[in-house]
Amino acid sequence: AAAASCAAGFELFCGRSNCYELLGLQRENCTLRDVKRAYRKLSLELHPDKNREPDAPKRFAAIATAHSVLSNEKTREEYDDFLDHPEKYYWYFVEHMGQQYAPKASVWAVMSGILALATVLHWLNAQHNYKNLVRRVRASPEYRAKLEEALKTGAAASMDEAEDLVQVSGLEPPRWRDSLPVKVAKFPWAVLKQLYWLLHWVFAYWILKRDYTRADKEYLVKNRLRILSESQWALFDQATRDELVAARVWEDAAWQRYLQQKRFEDKRKGGSRRNTALRQYTKAQRRQQPPDMDWDDY
Repeated sequence: AAAASCAAGFELFCGRSNCYELLGLQRENCTLRDVKRAYRKLSLELHPDKNREPDAPKRFAAIATAHSVLSNEKTREEYDDFLDHPEKYYWYFVEHMGQQYAPKASVWAVMSGILALATVLHWLNAQHNYKNLVRRVRASPEYRAKLEEALKTGAAASMDEAEDLVQVSGLEPPRWRDSLPVKVAKFPWAVLKQLYWLLHWVFAYWILKRDYTRADKEYLVKNRLRILSESQWALFDQATRDELVAARVWEDAAWQRYLQQKRFEDKRKGGSRRNTALRQYTKAQRRQQPPDMDWDDY
């Protein structure tokens, strides 16, 4: 009775009725053959084409539901468990809702939709990051100095013309090769390249103890500064890159000496702003803003 009352809350299984009783069966020792025989007999009696009683369609639908529940091994086990444990109503309710109203779409259609949405979001994020980097460069003192020089020399008559004349170098807008589907397609190749690079690194630098190449030195510098992309590395002028590489800042002791040297130079020159790109990048990591930053903040 408790199970029937719970099931009626949302037409679970056979609702208020007992699936076994609808087919005139006893739960104990009831076989699949018994279920099919009872359903066949009752369906001949209650089919609306043969039975003209007003409640025949409703009774026929009820025995059809009972047959559907008891003729499937999985649903019958669930129904028997529900009869024994009516407190599981909400668990079966959620499962029934999922089966009843879940979209009947193919897995490929769902995955394609997810990939399309992720591609759009990834592209918008890439565009946002590019515009943000361009804005940081244009706010830097070096870029502003180039604009002022263009105005003084007469190369540009206004600030707008100067900005059109002085292009932001080193940054490229997102291209189709940077889209998410292309990155996913290239992922296996990227994994192989990364594995080859790792093996090369271990063999060349850990085993043979060779000196780092220029490219690998820059990689270590970027790792020290937590730079994740080439567009971020492009914010640094060549002189700053050379200075960081020459100082071997990837080594802890050398990094501390480099910071101390910069702090001393700032104090001696009254807080002058050398290596602005380095400060701006570090500031951007913390506050996403372009203002200056002291070496003491490292």
